[in-house]
Amino acid sequence: MRKHTSFMRFGIAALSIAVLVPAGLSVPAQAAADIKIGVITTTSGGLKSYGDAYTDALEWGLKYFTGGKMSVNGAKLVLTKKDDGADPASATASFKEMVGNGTKIIVGTASSGVALTLGPLAAQNKILYISGPAKNDAVTSSTNKFVFRSGNTSSQDLAPLGGITPIKGKKVILFVEDNAFGAGNIIAARALLAPKGALFEEGKVSATATEFTPYAKKALDAKGAYIFIAWSNALTAGGMLTSLKQQGVFATSRPITGLAGVSSYDIYGTLFEGSNAILTNSYFPGVVPNKTAQQLAADYAAAGKSQDLFTDAGVNAAQMILRALNKNAGVDVPTAISNLEGWSFSGIKGLTTVRASDHKLIMPMFLVGLNKVGSHYQPVLISTLRNVAAAVN
Repeated sequence: MRKHTSFMRFGIAALSIAVLVPAGLSVPAQAAADIKIGVITTTSGGLKSYGDAYTDALEWGLKYFTGGKMSVNGAKLVLTKKDDGADPASATASFKEMVGNGTKIIVGTASSGVALTLGPLAAQNKILYISGPAKNDAVTSSTNKFVFRSGNTSSQDLAPLGGITPIKGKKVILFVEDNAFGAGNIIAARALLAPKGALFEEGKVSATATEFTPYAKKALDAKGAYIFIAWSNALTAGGMLTSLKQQGVFATSRPITGLAGVSSYDIYGTLFEGSNAILTNSYFPGVVPNKTAQQLAADYAAAGKSQDLFTDAGVNAAQMILRALNKNAGVDVPTAISNLEGWSFSGIKGLTTVRASDHKLIMPMFLVGLNKVGSHYQPVLISTLRNVAAAVN
């Protein structure tokens, strides 16, 4: 009798299980885990406009290239954004917090000093870091496989100047901020122009300076044939250029610089008027009218947004993130690196290739001018250099 009772109890238990999981139905598959993307960039201070343009374009690109889904193979892309304030210590704290939360892809920064700090941390923690607008060539190198970049380098900024004449025996004043960005430009300028016979005099300006007259006077006294200006702080650029103009530097030294953001067009146009300035550029709205660029322009117009100098770096970052996640929703970092190395893609400014050896981007660069239309200045394309490679580190 006890045996019969035990059998009946077992049968009831089995029946209970059958009721909980009816025949013909399966347990739903577990939803794919969210993919965490860390965004550390500069959205305050003198680099704010660069970080804002980058972030807006990054978010647009992720939506556009995922068809509005913001997901990869069912896994949701979740962005965590932090302002680094161009401060390496602040960026480091944000980076460590993201890594501690399981983030394996971190992108961003407009600050070369920040990018140079985060690169080694990416290698130590074995995560993928895609630097943003930061231009110092040393950010990406053959010795750190965990770091890529979505923007151009300082040496690429200078590439359109390769044909400048006359240059042999001519003095070039290197008028730069005394920081990592300025140092990168000094290296790039010397590497490009020294073999052509240029002579140099360095004029480093304190990155915290607000009064530029003493620096401008030294530049005038240097009596250069050219003055190469490398400046990243958008809040002080106008005052710096005004001081150079007021001291008569542009009347004796032909200015060479990169065309900065949209807000600088009228300032540059006014202060460089009559100086025959040489302007290089990595991107301005409408420079390449391909399909993606046209869609971005339409979407931005509808949203009341404006493109800027580093819009392309943000869109490139989005494309690179999605390429890293190709058949890799689990975010295996070695697979992400393999996916990116040697990859070519059509960005909003043309064909771009990730150089496998050091992860710099081979891309178009531009030589431009500023034309006055009504009361404002607008950029005009003079020439395009395609497949511009950066210096090798």
